[in-house]
Amino acid sequence: MSAFPTPAELTQILPFAAPARPWRLVRYACTDWLVIGLCWTAMALLRNPFVYGVCLLLIAGRLQALGVILHDACHLPSRRRTVPLAFVDALAGWPIGSSIAAMRYHHLRHHRAVCTPEDPYLHHLAARGGWVKRAMMLRGALLPLWWPLRALTSPIALLWPAFRPWFARGFLQERSKRDLRQHAEIIACARADLPHCVAYLLAIAAVVHWQLPFFTYYGLPWILGGIMNANRVLIEHDPVENGERSQEAVWAMTHTWHYGWLGKLVLFPRNIGFHQVHHVYPALALEHLPEVHRYLLDRLQTSPSKT
Repeated sequence: MSAFPTPAELTQILPFAAPARPWRLVRYACTDWLVIGLCWTAMALLRNPFVYGVCLLLIAGRLQALGVILHDACHLPSRRRTVPLAFVDALAGWPIGSSIAAMRYHHLRHHRAVCTPEDPYLHHLAARGGWVKRAMMLRGALLPLWWPLRALTSPIALLWPAFRPWFARGFLQERSKRDLRQHAEIIACARADLPHCVAYLLAIAAVVHWQLPFFTYYGLPWILGGIMNANRVLIEHDPVENGERSQEAVWAMTHTWHYGWLGKLVLFPRNIGFHQVHHVYPALALEHLPEVHRYLLDRLQTSPSKT
């Protein structure tokens, strides 16, 4: 008996195991925005350093959670361009500088090539550990600048083909050496970023015109969330090349983290820490990951191949 049933077999064994539902993702995003709004209210009314610190962590966690929601959406079939997914883009993607199309570009390549030279998330320096790995974690502080820059430069990528390889390698984590000037998916990503670009320009204009406290209420939590996101990506995968593609190998080279209530609120929100089961069943909705993880652990303990 294989420890890892096929997706069809898994659905027969655990009927609840299913892909993400777009409207449910919208609901999750609205819930996270409600928490962010309540934190902003507490920060504005109480003006207490302790309250600000707690709210800072909670907002950073919810910004990470928006990324997890977008991550679930990117695993839905690319032909599904529906009204709820447009809401997911605006509510979960744009606030963290990403989009379903952009995340789909690099994240699906990561799944196809995890721990190979083509894996956009594989960083050999992380294998050194220590201060090198900590320094790589701090790169996440640049995400609030770097990711929005992709949307803001998307018109250039559409109008200037020579810029598209830079656009893909700099913002979409493209690892290949191919000629990307007429790459249809890159053009589609840039086109999908046009509404995102307009939204950013309007947001920048509003912050400047009304002198909104962007950094203290949004920028600093975003930087903290970016650092936590970079750390999470580093510790979820072994920083070594491994060409084996079996489910057993993928399970072995990825890792599960949750840390209880602290993980749910801040470090690994919306079950993203259950990364082993996500790599084995990428399309599985985020709300089903813990139970399927427990089921697979039981199978691994009783599978003849593991005894």
